[in-house]
Amino acid sequence: MLQGFPDDYELIGFFEAEPTILDPGVPWLYNTLDFSTSRNGIEVRARIIPSYRELTLRLLLAGHELALFELKEVEGFRIVTDNRREALVVTFAAQRGLDDFVLQLKPDIRVSWGNRQFP
Repeated sequence: MLQGFPDDYELIGFFEAEPTILDPGVPWLYNTLDFSTSRNGIEVRARIIPSYRELTLRLLLAGHELALFELKEVEGFRIVTDNRREALVVTFAAQRGLDDFVLQLKPDIRVSWGNRQFP
């Protein structure tokens, strides 16, 4: 079960764009949301399917894919905004051994992710 999901206005503010919605009239939590935004020539395309706990993220430069992330079994999504950055943070269940996936759009595009080593 999904442990957290941002409000609609938080996602619009983060991506600075309205999403394309698969099923208009259906709440975002039960829908498929496609966001697209650009920063410094890099296009960011994000497909979020909260009810399936999935995020697909593509980073493109001049139409060429630089990176593709397909995240499944996500535990939660949240937006972090502070004086250093704006980021979408995706969390996973602790037993999966995965660090948070972080997509930062401001001040620059940055993606970070990893895995923990268990003793």
